[in-house]
Amino acid sequence: MNKNKRLLRPGSRLSLLENMLVEPYRMVWDCCCDHGLLGMSLLKRSRASEVIFVDVLEEQMKKLEATLRQNYPVDEYRWHVRCADVKNIVVPNRDSQLFIIAGVGARQTVEFINSLSLSAPHVSFDLLICSVHGNYAVRNALINNGYKLKDEQIIFENNRFYEGIYVSKGASEEIANTGSSMWDWSNSNHQQYWRRIVGHYRQKARKDPEQYQPIVANYEALLTSSCNI
Repeated sequence: MNKNKRLLRPGSRLSLLENMLVEPYRMVWDCCCDHGLLGMSLLKRSRASEVIFVDVLEEQMKKLEATLRQNYPVDEYRWHVRCADVKNIVVPNRDSQLFIIAGVGARQTVEFINSLSLSAPHVSFDLLICSVHGNYAVRNALINNGYKLKDEQIIFENNRFYEGIYVSKGASEEIANTGSSMWDWSNSNHQQYWRRIVGHYRQKARKDPEQYQPIVANYEALLTSSCNI
């Protein structure tokens, strides 16, 4: 591997997530890491002193470990590979920790947020979240577990929208379940994303108005910020 070559394509989802991190961490947990590209990039750029790669796919983790041994020698880099379910992680009592949860759906993301928080309720750690869908539920889970917002972004890749949500219990800004600072109403992609979300929940509200109509109303309330949609 060329040590000067960037691992993450500029403008890609993982690259944009990495750029949201404003400070290096002593320990980063790359959960559901797949090929481990984000964690490896953090190691390479000295954004993490130590990275723990976590996934349940045994064969994938064996390949990742081989890649790490070849390109990130243990006498230069600190990393560990764990073939495990994120729900079974007990958060260690360490300072300066970040858990990255990206590339899985809302149900798993919410389970991971809840299980990590319950495993060590008195340990402070940050989260960088990028669920593939269902961000309203994800945001509510973060709110219920006492997190505050550090940054948030709408990410558009391969005709799909994602939300990068970077949170900490030490931050001061409240998390909005519909997002707040991430919206740029002059951006046509953001307008398209809003329409997709509202259309999705309007369809669900036809079958279950009690559960989903309040969500529709919350997203529609964002229109007070713009009259251009």
